[in-house]
Amino acid sequence: MTDRLLQRQVSLLTYLTSGAAIFDEGAGAALPRPLRGIDPHLLHLEAQFSYDKRMAKITGAFPRTFAMLGDDLDELLREFVDTCPPVEISRIVNARQFHDFLVTRWRRSPPAPPFLPDVAACELACGSVVTAHDAQAAPAGPPDPGARAGSIRRHPGIVLLRCAYDVRPIFEGPGEDIEPALRDTPLAVAVPVGEAGPRIAELPPVVFDLLASLDEWTDPSAFADTAEAEELLIDLIDHGLVEVRA
Repeated sequence: MTDRLLQRQVSLLTYLTSGAAIFDEGAGAALPRPLRGIDPHLLHLEAQFSYDKRMAKITGAFPRTFAMLGDDLDELLREFVDTCPPVEISRIVNARQFHDFLVTRWRRSPPAPPFLPDVAACELACGSVVTAHDAQAAPAGPPDPGARAGSIRRHPGIVLLRCAYDVRPIFEGPGEDIEPALRDTPLAVAVPVGEAGPRIAELPPVVFDLLASLDEWTDPSAFADTAEAEELLIDLIDHGLVEVRA
């Protein structure tokens, strides 16, 4: 009895996240055996309700990306639903799942416009740094016992992106009819101190490479071997891009 009930619950969850339940309105779709006897139209309503909630989180994370996805959006979303069932309810997890799906799809079929992957990456980065910023309000965990006092690392709330196009104008203005310049563009995405929203800033390549190397706590003497390098580190610390282990 317990096994049958569990099987029915699993079948119900699987079916409610399927394209058949969401898009086909239950018409002509053969229900899995454990669900037979349930009104398929009621299942469709529940599936559509859950799907709408999920997509509200995803479109909220990628407003510019969705505005550029084009005429094949319905087909794309159907493929997303069929290949990427939800694994969590959080906005950022669903956003990352959708972004992973887009990246995989774009490997098979190049996107139009060609700068769309950079726009999507920036929007995901914005959502990620806001999530990290909000999490900082929670009590911090114990310090890393392996990190020595005075060690430095890139601030964990920063996302680095190396874009093929300079897509910043799309985020700084209305975003309509903007053709970003095709050029290597090292970016940092972060929530500045005292602000609630994210900012996207271009970095000099040498600064980008330095920050990219600071994934883990590191002895600053490995970098500050000249007065110029030491001054750069101090500047990055003052701007909150690098943190110092107390």
